[in-house]
Amino acid sequence: MAELLTSARYYFEADGLDELQIYEFQGLNAEVEIKGDQTVGSGKGAIGTRQATPAGREKYGKVTVKLYATNEKALWDWVRLTITNAGTSDWASNRKAASITVYDQAGTMQARWECKNTTPTKYEVGNLKADGQDLMLETLVFMHEGVERVQ
Repeated sequence: MAELLTSARYYFEADGLDELQIYEFQGLNAEVEIKGDQTVGSGKGAIGTRQATPAGREKYGKVTVKLYATNEKALWDWVRLTITNAGTSDWASNRKAASITVYDQAGTMQARWECKNTTPTKYEVGNLKADGQDLMLETLVFMHEGVERVQ
C-alpha cells in the first residue's frame, strides 16, 4: 500500500546550483488542452458515450520557489544571465535541468520532480526589517519545457 508523503525538507537543484533549501513551492503542473468534448453514441438505457479529444498541446505552469537565502550567489548569477544582463540577457543558452526533491525526517528521498530547460522569469528578495528575526528568502519564478516525477 502506498504511504502518505510527509515532507520535512525540500530542495531545489539546477545544473550548478546544489541543494538550495526550499521554504515553499507552488505551481508545478502539466496539462493538455482539450480540443472537443462530444457525444459519440448512446448505450443501453440511453446512456450517452462521450469522447474528449485532446489537442495534443502540452502546457506547463510557471513554478514559484521560495528559497532560504545563503551567502552563495550562484542563483543570482543564473538570474542575471537570463533576465537582467544589461539588456543582453541570453535565456536560450542558459536553460538548466532542475529538480525539486522532498525528503522525510530521516533524510530519505520521498519524491522528486525533474523539469526540463528551466529559465528564470522573476527573482525577488524577501522583506528585510531591522527588528525581524525571520530567515531571509529569495523567490524564483521559472518556466520549463516539461516535468516528470522520477521518484
